[in-house]
Amino acid sequence: MSKFSFVKQVDVDRDQFFTISTNYEKFTEILPEYFKEVRILETNGNATKIFETLSFLGKTVNVTTEHIVEKPDRHIVRMLDGQTKGTVFDELYEKMGELTKVTIEVDFVLSGGLKILAMFAKNKIESSMKIVLDEFANYAKKHSQ
Repeated sequence: MSKFSFVKQVDVDRDQFFTISTNYEKFTEILPEYFKEVRILETNGNATKIFETLSFLGKTVNVTTEHIVEKPDRHIVRMLDGQTKGTVFDELYEKMGELTKVTIEVDFVLSGGLKILAMFAKNKIESSMKIVLDEFANYAKKHSQ
């Protein structure tokens, strides 16, 4: 459907930010308005399969995801089922002195009831993802002291 990327610099140490961004068990605590449920189904090496109930773009969806963590700087999320099956988020975390540069490449796929959002979803998705990134960064800042 739509491929796009965006870059954001955050005022948090890369290693700390990466750790928080890949700590799935705490997603419901860090971002309860987005992550309603997170249940780890299986872990195999650096890949974790997770059942998630997400509230995103005004919709609540259940989806199984695969998270691949390549320490210290890459996190790939693949949607395995549901109306976003085939969607991939590829996140890269780079040290920039005291800051972290986060680049997220998105290959976004919509189907079913979400397909109607396809024509104007890119801007909404990008805007929502930047808000989520800011909230992760704020959580990291608060818990770094």
